[in-house]
Amino acid sequence: MSETHLTPAPGAKAAKACGILAIIFALTCVGVPIAIILGIVALVQHGKAKRLAKAQPESYLPVPATGMVTGIIGLVLPVVLLPMAGVIGAIAIPAFLYQRDRARESAVQANLNLARMQADAALQTIHAKAPGQIPSPDALLQTLSKDLLIQALKNPITPSAPAFQRGTAGAPGTVMVYADREQAGGITTWTLQFRAVVRRGGQEKTLKDELITHTQEQVHGRTEDGWDVVQAPPETPEPPR
Repeated sequence: MSETHLTPAPGAKAAKACGILAIIFALTCVGVPIAIILGIVALVQHGKAKRLAKAQPESYLPVPATGMVTGIIGLVLPVVLLPMAGVIGAIAIPAFLYQRDRARESAVQANLNLARMQADAALQTIHAKAPGQIPSPDALLQTLSKDLLIQALKNPITPSAPAFQRGTAGAPGTVMVYADREQAGGITTWTLQFRAVVRRGGQEKTLKDELITHTQEQVHGRTEDGWDVVQAPPETPEPPR
């Protein structure tokens, strides 16, 4: 029988196709189990086709080594690439997580800066409408809570939690705002405190800012010439006799 009338042995084409697919899946690293299975199928189909071609040379063309070679490569590649993929993953994954945490921290910082800026704008509006009036922290917080820009913010770290909230404790990524008061040097200072907890490298970090709403001096008395005494002078101890 002329060679032109011979046909490929059953399994020869399947061996070649499975071998090529095994190499492709092995190169993706994710498809390593599939690559191993396809490599084994390629070798089995190649062996089957080779036996048939040898048993019936008058009916089938000689089986090329393509299926066997690609099947072997498909089995060997995962063994070679997996350690390399592990090394690359050990370097790339921490770097990716670090960059992700930095991006989230920057987004939370932007939210905190916006909240502080809007609170400052609300404070300036109060001063413009009623010069000399002492602003109420609760009024500022209510105005800030109703601000459309604040309401549109998203929490970059905890999407299910609000991006802005009144109080002293909240979910990571939430900008917490609360009123505070501090006395030092005879002066009482009222502030709005801005806090947000972020994570970087598995550790928590607190972002902080504040807005001074007003201050008040504590008068202890007056001097003989009419000046207010803001802070009483410390008593000088008598020298030992």
